[in-house]
Amino acid sequence: MADKQKGQFIPAIRPIEPADERVAEILEDRQKHFDELRLSPSERKRLLEMRQKQATHKRKEKARADEREKNRITTYLPTNLIATIGVIASKESVSMAQVISFFLFEALEHYERQEISFLGHKYPSESPRYDSNLIHPKDEERMVKVKLRKIEKSGWGA
Repeated sequence: MADKQKGQFIPAIRPIEPADERVAEILEDRQKHFDELRLSPSERKRLLEMRQKQATHKRKEKARADEREKNRITTYLPTNLIATIGVIASKESVSMAQVISFFLFEALEHYERQEISFLGHKYPSESPRYDSNLIHPKDEERMVKVKLRKIEKSGWGA
């Protein structure tokens, strides 16, 4: 302590490193609490108002996310199809989800008018859930799997 400057605060007890993350969280929370106790009443009031605004914002955002959840679906698309949709979306300056939705509505109209058929595009499924797999001829990734399965079952791949 040779280079002690006047007015410099040196704690008598040096803080020790917490044993784990949970202990660190508790210590940090308590430190925040003590720091807040030092604030003036007007500063505490502003801090409370700010936290209430943040909590309201979080609640509203969670409600919006919950509302969007019913419109969400997860699906696996071939990489070349994703890339093509991405190019179209960029070219048209819209989102990929909007392009996909538009194309699906168009395809559904054609299907309902029986202009689109699944005939010749269904393959046996090994899934207990589904009898068949529907694979488009341009879906190269899945077509390779179908061809490999045929080779394995025929015994010619051995």
